[in-house]
Amino acid sequence: MAKVHTLVVGRLQTNCYILQSDSAALVVDPGDEPERILRFLTDVSVEPNGIIATHTHFDHVLGVDSIRAKLTIPFLIHHDDLSTLESMQKRVRQIMGFSVPPPPKVDRFLKDGESIAFGEDQVKVIHTPGHSPGSISLAGQGFVLTGDALFNQSIGRTDLPGGDLDTLIRSITKRLFTLDNDTIVYPGHGPETSIGDEKLANPFVGQVAKRIP
Repeated sequence: MAKVHTLVVGRLQTNCYILQSDSAALVVDPGDEPERILRFLTDVSVEPNGIIATHTHFDHVLGVDSIRAKLTIPFLIHHDDLSTLESMQKRVRQIMGFSVPPPPKVDRFLKDGESIAFGEDQVKVIHTPGHSPGSISLAGQGFVLTGDALFNQSIGRTDLPGGDLDTLIRSITKRLFTLDNDTIVYPGHGPETSIGDEKLANPFVGQVAKRIP
C-alpha cells in the first residue's frame, strides 16, 4: 500500500503530497518551497516519475519548475485547467496583489478515469470540477487526494474565475461520495478527514446540509 507524506508549503499553507511506493513516487501539488520538497525526496530515498497538480491555482504549482528541472520528470494536469494556469500571473496580481513567476509548461494532460502508476501502486484520476474547471482528485487504495474540492468540514471556494458552486457540490456528492466511507481524505489545505465523516457532518454537502439524496 502506498505511503502518503504531507509537506505544508508556501504562504497559503498548501498540502504538498509525496505518494511513495517503495522507491517510486509521485509529487502532488508542489505549491512552493521546492528545495524543501527535493530535500525530503532525498531523505526518504525515492525517485518520482511525475508531478501532478490537482488544479492550477498558484499555491499548488509554484514549485513545479524547480523540481522538474532537477529531476527531469513530467508535469501533468487536466486539460480543463490550462486556461487557469495560463492566466495565473494576471489573476494573482488582480486578486492577491502580488506577483508570481510565469506558470510552468504542461507536459501531458490527464483524463478522467485514467490510472497513474508509481512503483507497485497507482492512483485513479477523478475529474471533480467546481473549484476550478479542471480540478481533479486522485484516488488510491484507501485514500483520496481531493485538492481544493473537499476539505475537513468544508469545501473549496467557488468565487474565483472558473468556479461554480453547483458543479462543485455535484462533484463531491456524485463522485467523491461514491468512495468507501473509510477512505481517508487528504485535502489541499488543512487536516485529513474521511469520506464517511464528510458525508455525515460536512455543513455544505453532508447529511446535516441535506445535500445527499
